[in-house]
Amino acid sequence: MVTIESLEARRALAETGDLAALLARLAERAEPLIERLPPLPDLKATMSVSGGVHPETGEQLEFDPYRPNEHRAFGSGRVATGERHYAHWARAQHLWVAERAAHLATVAAFTDDERAADRARELLAFYFDRYHAFPNRDNVLGPSHLFFSTYLESIWILNYLAAAFILREKGWLSEEEIEAVGSIADEAAQLIGEFDEGTSNRQVWNSAALVAIAAWFGDEDLAQSAIAGRTGILGHLTDGFGDDGMWAEGENYHLFAVRGLLTGLFWAQVLGADLLEDPRLRGQLGRALMAPVATALPDFTFPARKDSRFGVSLAHPAYLECWEMGLALLGEDAPEELPAWIATLYRLPHSPALTYDAYLHDAGEPARAGTGRADLSWWMLWGMAPALPEAPDALESGSALLQQQGVAVLRRGSRYLGLECGRFAGGHDHPDRLHLTLHADGVHWLADPGTGSYVTRDLFWYRSTLAHNAPFLDGVSQPPGDARCASFEDKGDWGWIAAEYGSLRRTVVSGPTWVLDLVDLEGTAERNLWLPWHLSGDTTIETPGQWEPIEWQHEFVRSPERLVVAKGTDVVITATQGNRTLRLHLVGGEVVRAKAPGRPGEAERLFYLVRARGANARLAVVLDLKGTVQEVRVGTDRVVVVEPAGATTIRLASGAITIESPGGGTTLGGSVSTTPPAKRLMAERPLRAEGHVIQIDAAPALDGTLDGFDTSAPLEMGDEGHYLRSEEPYQDPGQFSATAYVNSDLQHLYLAVVVTKPDFLVRGADAPPLDLDNEQDDIHSDGIQVYYRTSTGEARAYLIRPTETGGVIARSIPGSATKLVELTGASERTDDGYVVTVALPCDGLSPAPDRSTLAFDVCINEMREDRVRRAGQLAWGGGGGWIYLRGDRRADTSWGLLSLA
Repeated sequence: MVTIESLEARRALAETGDLAALLARLAERAEPLIERLPPLPDLKATMSVSGGVHPETGEQLEFDPYRPNEHRAFGSGRVATGERHYAHWARAQHLWVAERAAHLATVAAFTDDERAADRARELLAFYFDRYHAFPNRDNVLGPSHLFFSTYLESIWILNYLAAAFILREKGWLSEEEIEAVGSIADEAAQLIGEFDEGTSNRQVWNSAALVAIAAWFGDEDLAQSAIAGRTGILGHLTDGFGDDGMWAEGENYHLFAVRGLLTGLFWAQVLGADLLEDPRLRGQLGRALMAPVATALPDFTFPARKDSRFGVSLAHPAYLECWEMGLALLGEDAPEELPAWIATLYRLPHSPALTYDAYLHDAGEPARAGTGRADLSWWMLWGMAPALPEAPDALESGSALLQQQGVAVLRRGSRYLGLECGRFAGGHDHPDRLHLTLHADGVHWLADPGTGSYVTRDLFWYRSTLAHNAPFLDGVSQPPGDARCASFEDKGDWGWIAAEYGSLRRTVVSGPTWVLDLVDLEGTAERNLWLPWHLSGDTTIETPGQWEPIEWQHEFVRSPERLVVAKGTDVVITATQGNRTLRLHLVGGEVVRAKAPGRPGEAERLFYLVRARGANARLAVVLDLKGTVQEVRVGTDRVVVVEPAGATTIRLASGAITIESPGGGTTLGGSVSTTPPAKRLMAERPLRAEGHVIQIDAAPALDGTLDGFDTSAPLEMGDEGHYLRSEEPYQDPGQFSATAYVNSDLQHLYLAVVVTKPDFLVRGADAPPLDLDNEQDDIHSDGIQVYYRTSTGEARAYLIRPTETGGVIARSIPGSATKLVELTGASERTDDGYVVTVALPCDGLSPAPDRSTLAFDVCINEMREDRVRRAGQLAWGGGGGWIYLRGDRRADTSWGLLSLA
């Protein structure tokens, strides 16, 4: 990581400014590690539903690096024990141990304290044999020995090699130890190098790890690939961040990617590759550093957009270090607002410690009131400037449109109004186009809830439109699609945003004391327009009326009721938090209330829903922040808001609004003509598998044999191009391959799948729950998954598992329109595998030219002995590659196409 010359230069700097205090604090924090060897995990980490969660209270368990077997719950302090909790703890402990090795090596290098060097060597040596012995299996996101995901292996090896690199440069590693570290680095390079995730925040860390491994070995070819390759550090810096500076997956993953990128840039400099010599790349990094400033909430948390965690402070030390390192790397070319931003964050209270994979420096440390530069990690001693440049008292962010990211923000004093109006960004995105966020007077009135946990059932709530303040149609979450900002302007006391998503348009007007929100549906067929309101605080209905129970079957919704009021009566909802009040004046639609999960970490709470029906419908709401609104009148081309001081009229026109208020008039335009194209590192898949569905007159036997099936159009799956793996590549069609046949009588699809797999392994009916994550247990069993959509119908998807007695068990796959799970079918063991035959409902298929094709895919899961998770799956749609979490929800972009023959 350093040369002796660069070390001596940093040692001289460390005697000055804040670096001296940082070194002293790092040495102090190293003493307990020197005095006592911390607990070292003796198993591979496991991702599970139950691990890390108190079994009785449901609270998250605190990570304490010194307590491997007793895990205290946040809040209640109750203790949980057990193997799953230990395996959950091991994930963080492996990472923490590698961090501490780098911490100790740094202290040793700067102070010549050989006690610290010896302890660092001892932590490295713990993994010399064990690293290879931990099994590379039961993974979720790529191969890994220590973890269940490759990106965690990458974070681990970055710290591990940093420690080894420093000790080697100081002459504190023997030849045998250097060889042992090299053996681990070589194995890690093989695992990480074969798992390329394209445009993913995780791939940034994978690339950074490969740069570090190249530095350890002095491998120029590996360095060239990891730095300048298509998905290397350079590729992510140039294409991973939009022109507005934001990572496509939102603020949470933006900050994670930025830290990985900075780590990679730092290691690249060790190799003599300074990417920031190019002024264009310096500018790109500067935009990436400042992008979270544009969307930061007034309480200096980032908005929990997409799969973000909720309520996370931007003053978390892991993020402070990003801005510190960015400032140091860019020097005079750093954005001029950056020092003020950093200084502003240091004035905030210390953010509660999080088990954050890329930063565990504070784990096990006592709480502190605030964070200063001396509280940061070992990495800052190698890169942070001795002192911050002088900066104004605070940085105040203004209104902004991040057009490529698709978020518009209007600011007015302490008020923050945000609208989601961007492109669908893939797996971490939510169906929340046109979601409204409001933070005002210190209260987060309308929030994006983000995502609580990937392994708990409420993930599906937070990934629904109903969990957001976003409109949707016919009671079904928004389908994946793009929104666009049509108009945006902030001028004087007034600002507005107009955005469109399909047939929906949302217009938000921000004034001095209130906000107008209009949601319009435009179409030719009658639809049901729904608009949820998730309000903070205690809510009451001011409007006289009566609540009546209604029928509403929804997994996460309880006690639904509708408000019955006199015809033509507008409804007023009041939300109160402390001494702050927000009043909603609702015009148009029927009001429903129900209970559902609150924000992540909160209990169940009330939310409201306004719904209307029509081909063209409008829902209007005035959010009254000062309690001055007396009346709201809504017309087709204008809205009148009456207050004691007089009436304000907002006239609506195409691309502009005119405001006439007692304080004067103004016109807002700000037309946004186009949305910049999304950046992509990897090309779209160029080919789609094609085959035939054979029309037959009579149903086959469906008895686990091919009796009655027309087998003239086989769908073959027996090579690496059809195989998706979790660790090992495809081996042998004699051990695992499949052929499918699809017939139809235009009412059903008849599917037969003949699988070659001598070791037939299925879950028993009485097998205990796996409690692994949000994938169904039956996915970790031999069996099939089938997906299809006709030209006129909804997508359907089934998970079908053969039984030991010749039957089949069918389950619907989340995210599809599948409701029926009682399918007619059977299975049968064969000498070298098994056969599944089943009838699937299918409407909309016919010989007519526009209805004779079927989007279709079938996958065959592969289970092996001595595994908890499946090893891989064959997919007729092909594509090769890897199995991901949510592996039963195969993207329709990967399906093939069947033509009726």
